[in-house]
Amino acid sequence: MTVYIKPYKKTTIYNKKKIIIKDIAEIAAPKNIGDSIEKIQLLEIQENKKKNFMISIIDIIKAIHEKYPDVDVDNVGETYSIIEYSPNEHKESPILTFLKVFTVSCILFAGGGIAIMTFHTDAALPDVLRQLYEMFTGIETDKPYWIQVPYSIGIAVGIIVFFNHFSSKKITDDPTPIEVEMDSYEDSVEDCIIDSIIEEKRRNK
Repeated sequence: MTVYIKPYKKTTIYNKKKIIIKDIAEIAAPKNIGDSIEKIQLLEIQENKKKNFMISIIDIIKAIHEKYPDVDVDNVGETYSIIEYSPNEHKESPILTFLKVFTVSCILFAGGGIAIMTFHTDAALPDVLRQLYEMFTGIETDKPYWIQVPYSIGIAVGIIVFFNHFSSKKITDDPTPIEVEMDSYEDSVEDCIIDSIIEEKRRNK
């Protein structure tokens, strides 16, 4: 008899001390043993503080074989599963969330504006726009607005299209570049947590 198991890479648990297989993995097994396997306990958290724990596929296989020694376990998911334990589910105040978003938005707006202006200065863009204005109109001016305004609008449209996001709406269903980068960052953080816990276990042996 074969049981297929797919552990999740990361699971957040709130105020639950006894962790069972169902909490951290998806199981595909015959009905007569499926429910029983899902309820097998893997870990009992002793501490009452926020902390990360890790369960490997080996731990899961050992727990299953203790109860069902003749079952073959086939892993189709992650090798390590991180449990992010917290005694209580923390809900942040909407006002605090707004203040954080507003502050970050102001910093990004100012930083982005300065970055664009310094780039344009290094590239001598103002001189280029004045030369273009003179080429098309034959008039010399220090304020070629009819070129500057469309150019500025084009930058804004280009940023919106590139980031695939405007306000709370997406232009397409594809993930935005920021979402892709955040996903890569989360993967790196999770790998670092796993490595740290493995190293800690080795030191404590």
